[in-house]
Order: sequence, then C-alpha cells, then structure tokens
Amino acid sequence: MNGRDAVRSLARASMALPLLGALAVPASGQETAAEPAQFADDAFADPAARAIFEAAHANWKSVEQSVLRYQAVIRQRMAARIRAPLKDRVLYRDETAVRAFWDHEYDAVVQVLGAKSQYPGHATARSEGDLEWLDDLAFDEPFDPGDDRLMLGWSDPEEQPDDDFRIQHPLAEGADSVYRYASGDTLTLSLPDGRRLRTVQLDVLPREADAHRIVGTLWIEPESGALVRAVYRLSREFDAIRDLEDLQEEEEEGSFRYVPGLLKPWTFDLSMIAIDYSLWNFEVWLPLYMRMEGLARAGILKFPVTFDIAYEMESVTTRQDIERLEAAQREAARMEVAPPEPDETPQLVERHFETRDEAMAFVAELLSREGGVEYESAEEDDFAAERDAFIIAPRERSLVATSPELPPPIWEEAAGFPSDERIGDYVESLARLPTPDVPGIPWSLDWGWGRPGLVRYNRVEGLAGGVNFETAVSGSYTLGATAFLGLSDLEPRARFGVERETSRRRMKLGVYRELASANPRAGSLGFGNSLNALFLGRDEGEYYQALGADLSWRPPADARQSFEVRAYAERQSALERKAGFALFHALADDWDFRPNLAADEGDELGAEVRLSPWRGTDPFLTQIGLELYGHAARLWPAGAGDPATYGRASATLRAAVPLVPRRWRLGLELAGGTTFGEPTVQRAWFLGGTRTLRGHAPSVLWGPSFARGRVEVARTSDFGGWSIFTDAGWASHVGAYYSADAGGDAMDPGESADGPGMDRPRTDGRLLWGVGVGGSLLDGLIRVDVSYGLNGPARRFWIAFYLDSLL
Repeated sequence: MNGRDAVRSLARASMALPLLGALAVPASGQETAAEPAQFADDAFADPAARAIFEAAHANWKSVEQSVLRYQAVIRQRMAARIRAPLKDRVLYRDETAVRAFWDHEYDAVVQVLGAKSQYPGHATARSEGDLEWLDDLAFDEPFDPGDDRLMLGWSDPEEQPDDDFRIQHPLAEGADSVYRYASGDTLTLSLPDGRRLRTVQLDVLPREADAHRIVGTLWIEPESGALVRAVYRLSREFDAIRDLEDLQEEEEEGSFRYVPGLLKPWTFDLSMIAIDYSLWNFEVWLPLYMRMEGLARAGILKFPVTFDIAYEMESVTTRQDIERLEAAQREAARMEVAPPEPDETPQLVERHFETRDEAMAFVAELLSREGGVEYESAEEDDFAAERDAFIIAPRERSLVATSPELPPPIWEEAAGFPSDERIGDYVESLARLPTPDVPGIPWSLDWGWGRPGLVRYNRVEGLAGGVNFETAVSGSYTLGATAFLGLSDLEPRARFGVERETSRRRMKLGVYRELASANPRAGSLGFGNSLNALFLGRDEGEYYQALGADLSWRPPADARQSFEVRAYAERQSALERKAGFALFHALADDWDFRPNLAADEGDELGAEVRLSPWRGTDPFLTQIGLELYGHAARLWPAGAGDPATYGRASATLRAAVPLVPRRWRLGLELAGGTTFGEPTVQRAWFLGGTRTLRGHAPSVLWGPSFARGRVEVARTSDFGGWSIFTDAGWASHVGAYYSADAGGDAMDPGESADGPGMDRPRTDGRLLWGVGVGGSLLDGLIRVDVSYGLNGPARRFWIAFYLDSLL
C-alpha cells in the first residue's frame, strides 16, 4: 500500500468503520406478515409518537416501487484532516461529480463528469489515465428508491452483519425494545397546487447508550410514513478495543502492551449524519443531500472526517407518469386524434446488444454527442471490475480535473449542499436531545504510557509519571482525577474535577495542586518541550506551584479549541530547579539546566478569556488566524503587601499566503501585549525560544509589555517543505529576576542551558533578532529549526523540535 492508499483508506475507514453493518435488522423478533405489529407500551412518550412510529415502521417495511427510472447529477466531496491546536491540516480531500442513469430493471450507467483529490505525495489533480480514485465513490450504484432511506441506501436492511459492527435501525422489527420515541414539532408546508404537506418530528432515544445505537430526530410525513429528514449520531463513541471482541482478547493477552499511550485509545465518534429528501413533482420523495461528520482518534492524533453528497435530479419517471401517458393515449385513440406528447417521459426505443462492451460503446457514443467531450467505456479499468454499474469516462482522462461540474472543497459553501447555517441547526437539534445513560458504571484507569500526557520531563520535576482515573456518572457528566509524581522533587501533584460535555460545549469544575506554566499556550508541559528538555537540555517553561479551584468553559474535547473562559482562585508559590540531566549533556560535569523563575507568592482570584478563530483550510490558499487574550485578577501578596488588581491583554495575528510561483508561501506572525497594574513576576510576558523568539534562549526578554514578529518564506512540497525565517522581539522593561534556587542572587534572564554563573550582559529594553532555516512535514505539523541570534547575550546556534508550526 502506498502513501496515497494509506491516507485514503484512513479517511474512508474512519467514516465507515462503525457503519459497515449500519442500520441492521435485529436477528430476533421477526414477525410474520399475517400478524399485526405489537410494540412495547413504554417505548412511546405520548400517543402521537406511537402513531408516527407505526406509520414510519410500515413505510420502512414496504418497498418503494413507484420510481421506474431517473437521471441525476451526483456531486460528492469529502475531507480528512489531522487536528492540532493552531490549525487543522488536510490529509485527504476529494471532489467528484457523476451523472447517473438509474433504471429499476437494468444496471445503472454512471458518467464520470469530474474528479480531483489531494493527499500527501499527490497535491494536484489526478494524473491522466489514473481512475483508481473511483473506488472513493460512496456507492457501487446510485441510490435505489427501494433501499433503506436512513442511510441513503448505503446499507442493505436484509443483510445480517457481524454483531461487532451493526447499528440497530430505529424503525426495524424489535427496535421498540432498545429505543424510546417522543413526538415533537409539526411543520406544515403549502404546495403550489393548494395542497398542504405536514411533517412531524419523532425523537429517537436509546434506552441506554451503546456504540451500536443512534440518538437523533426523524421528520416523518404521517399520512404515508415517508422519511423526509433525519439527523442523528452515535449514542456512544465507538472504542475499537472495548467494542470489538477480537481486539478485547488481544488486549487481555497483552498484544498491545508495547503500543505507547500516545497512540491509544483507538476510537471513532460519528457526531452527525443529516439527510434531507425533496418531493419530486409532489409525488415521490427523492434524495436531496446527505452530510456526515465524525472524528477518528488514535491517542493524541485526532482525524476529523467530513463527507457531503448531493443529488440534482434532472428527470424522473414514475409509474403514475406511465399510467397517465397510457390513459391519455387510450383517450386519444377513442377520440381518433393524435396522442399528446408526454411532458416528462420521452418515447423510448429499445435496443438489444450481444455483449456488455457493445452496449457500453453505444452509450459512450451517445454521451459524446453532448458537450463536445468524447467518452469511452471504463470497464477495462481495475476499479470497475467489481462494480455492477456501467462506468463511462472521458477518453481524455485529464479533463476530469477541470470539469465545471465539480463541487468546491467541503469547507466552502456551495449550492445544492447544506449551508453552514443549516449544519448549525442540525448540530443544535442534536444538542437539545437528552444524553442517554451509559449502562453500569463505566470507568478507566491509566498510568504512564497508557494515556497521552501522563509522562513528562522538565527541570523542576525531572521525569514525572502520572495516573488518571475517569468514570461516567449520569449521562454527560464525568468524574476524573489525575495525579503526578516527579522523580527529582518527589512532590505529589493532583487535579480532581467533574465535567459536563455536550455536542456544543464543555464545562469543568476542578480543584488542584499542580505544576503551572507562566505561558500555558507554549506547551511547556507537553510532549515537544519534554523531548527538548530530556535530549537537548532546553526547557522553555517558567514554572510555579498553583493550589486552588477553577471553572472552565470550552468547546467539546474533539472540536477545535477556538475559545476558553476560565475563572479561578488559587495560591501561587515558587519552585526550585531540581533536575539536572539531559542526554546530550550527560558527559558534561559542569552543565546544568538554567534556574527556574522565582515566582511571587500570594493568593489570586481572577478570570481569563481566550478567542482563537482560524480561517482557511487549503494549504495552497490563504490561511489567517487571530488569537485574543484577556486576563484580570485580584492579588493578595504573601506577607505584608497590600492587595492589588491587575489586567493583561495580548493579540496575535498569523497568516500564511501563497506566492508566485505556486509552491512558495509566505508566513507572517505579529503579536503584542501589555499589562495594567502591578502583577506578580509569573504574570509577566516572556520571550525567547521556539514559540516566540527563535535564535535566543528561553525567557531572554521579559516584562510587563512586549512586541514580536516573525517572517518566513517556505518552499512547500506534497509532504512538507523547507523555509528561511527571521524573528524579532522586544520587551518594555527588562531586568534581572531572582531565581528560587540561586540563593537570592539576581540571575540574568538570558541564562541558558550553558549553566548558571556565566557573565551575561543584561538586555534592558533591546530589540533582539534571530534568523534560521527550518523543515516541516504536513504543513508544519512536525517541525525542526536551526536558528541563530544576531544580537543579545548569547550568540549561538539553537536546534529545536516541536509540533504545530504555522508553515
């Protein structure tokens, strides 16, 4: 399997994994046609819900036979991304357009109109002659009106799938034993001919949360029981080890003990499926569009997957059309006048062919007469070998990449697909539904490498290991506890909290005694800084002890963290440097980490707000992000100091702009901040290091105000790129701070990993510059820099490895 196939398989499998046996009919509880259906009385919250369910159930059991044939343009688009705090990176994207000719008696004919994709190793349109991408089509055949409508015909209700992958259909036999139903709003539409169409909301709630059951809302036409709209999601996240028996056995046997916690667990959350149908000629409901959103996760790696498919019906022939035409012809014969021409149904001429190839050649010739594009049969291509539909493709394959029928990427609004406002309405409708109870008391206990973030290294704790316990209580509420112990300072630290998470937001109340960073957004307690500290001896964090309680409001854990509101009350105290080992300095007897910040001690009551919107997903187009931060607090210093109030504010603007020629990009980052009042030293702004001022030591500049910028020019490729850059930074009032482990002596803020005690000049209010070169993978997801400071206290080369860079 090459890189393209791997990424494409991930994108498709992550969306399809829990749906391989989607919407299955339970094996038990089948009833005979002669017996009336009997449903559990406790399954319905009200009589209206029972009536709607009975109509929908009867319609689901019937087969739609009124549609004889249709012609439609089907447009499909999807994207798989990898999620990171700064921005999402596109791993795979695809846009496809086909014209489908479906007939209830014959195999469908699919005319390929356009197709293009982007993935690592292939960032442009598909190459000439390469039609393997048609495997990405979500259908072997176009939608069959007789198929199940809750998944747009993607599943066969008559098949009995493996129990590991089934999703229990809410309208199937026996569904009332696992679901409950409640009626909701009524929507009445006035049709142009004076008729009124009424649809009723039916909420579907599982009796208990399960990865094989859905929660959502169905809109049903009560007279016919037809499904008009469906919006639903999985009632519980799919966990591969928990929900797959084979993997459970392997886990018990210890087969995954060498898989690091950074890459576990393996889960998939189908967060939304929305399907809308339209009423064709006031007679039959045919598909309009479907939207799917989900998130696959492997430990710290998160892969959002989105998928759209839209049907543009061009013509439909129903049994009623044929009956009306035949009746008109009989009436014309009786009156001895010329029969009328049908409005919708052309006269059909039946032709017979001896071979499939002969038929395909004839169809290709007919299609070539329209639009000036020559078509040919694609039956000889490998991708078409296992398909029932006839595939017709342009003879000049490269034309598919520039077809005007192609939809825009999925992150752009487009006619025929649900708008951002409509998608927001879908999400809001799911958020209003109650969270199903989880059976039993589910809990998890992880330590060390068993979970991301439970192993870290810094100059205060040294190597620190953690343990995490979580248990779900009453639907959307979770209780959790995390504890750490550092091998160097032997100080126990812990956080206890209760969290409520919905599809729209996450609220968490916690109490804690923990290691805190002066700049939490720099990732000082994360994986990247731990690696730099352990191997290179470069710990960029400034740490203090925090003991208190807080309340936070953020987006759901799997969503991009675009905002955070936090209120807290805590006691802050200083911490000393305790660790002194780094692998690349193991043989240097006189080497040590730089001293830690001498934090001011005191009690603090405050609140902080962060907003970080990001616009732009395509790495070959403009991307721009803004981060706004505000912080206000009341401080009671330890000792005899008077209480004080202070505030801080900062803004950061980031932009990545394409240049000419195409493979070059310009990256810009501008930031500034200031402080009002007299805060503690740990509330100062610190510059220096990979996130703020490359080419200089961590915290080489600090003070109550700062300004900084960086400019970068990158040459990109399909997998990554290389760049040259320059950084500049300034802090308004820079002086010495006192190190908690320096015996009260003033230490230079430019002190680096070379060790304390070196004679370094102070950098009072100076503008410092740095230059360097860098390399990255996947649009800056993984980054390595070599930088050099042009001025300042230490002119030397710096090497840094980190994640989530702009370019």
